[in-house]
Amino acid sequence: MVALCALLLAQQGGPWNNDLKMRISDGGKPFGEETTFVRAAGVPSLTRDRKGRLIAAFQWFPQDRQEAWDRVATSISEDNGKTWSAPKPIVVDGLPNGYQRPFDPTLVVTGTGNIRIYFTSSKPGQMGPNGVTGIYSAVSSDGVNFKFEPGARLAVMDRRVIDCAVHKLGDTWHMIAPIGRPEDGAYHATSKDGLEFTRTENIKSEDGANWTGNLVAASPGMCFYGSSNRGLWWSYSAEGKSWTRPTFLNVMGGDPAVVNGADGRVIMIYVGPREPK
Repeated sequence: MVALCALLLAQQGGPWNNDLKMRISDGGKPFGEETTFVRAAGVPSLTRDRKGRLIAAFQWFPQDRQEAWDRVATSISEDNGKTWSAPKPIVVDGLPNGYQRPFDPTLVVTGTGNIRIYFTSSKPGQMGPNGVTGIYSAVSSDGVNFKFEPGARLAVMDRRVIDCAVHKLGDTWHMIAPIGRPEDGAYHATSKDGLEFTRTENIKSEDGANWTGNLVAASPGMCFYGSSNRGLWWSYSAEGKSWTRPTFLNVMGGDPAVVNGADGRVIMIYVGPREPK
């Protein structure tokens, strides 16, 4: 496995050749300087739990830890994002035998204060371009040890549903997942309990915006932060159906995750190029 990790790291274009970057905005000001959050990682998500902890989840590719290679890991901040714990691979108890290992994590806080992780997986015998790859979930009290929740949260026959974003607005949970190419827009589904989702009208894409990213509260509605070949962007919606035209941030990167800190700071983590050793 170590040799395989080294071989993959030498290849260009794989997610293991990216780092996670972080920028912070104070009180709504433009995002500040870029720093490296975690090396060799991708697909970030952020949430703040009821204890005030910030929790980041991401796909991790540490070359020196074969047991953690291509695993979803979490890192926790107890001081509003100033310092973070070392990444720790999550454990999903009860994941059925043969299911694809979880990837593309998205974190939310449930109504009971637990941490729910939504992730991409496939049932046995249904992997591949014509199989059913969909969104599943698990729940945790500590952000590391999760219990699988049976059934798919969202699946579309003969289409892959991957890398979702989820947010609760009022009493409704909203799930957004990219359909494919940027011009294809995104799937949109809603739920009253965060488990049983029903598809609604797809979200259209404008200005080359790719709906690969994350949702965050923006009272009285929510914002989606996404990717494009022009860099990162955001769009606002009051109800999850209609969205403003993308506003570009002049930040190059991919798959941004944003969380509102307790002190008015806004923290953004996103995928960027690998930092030289």
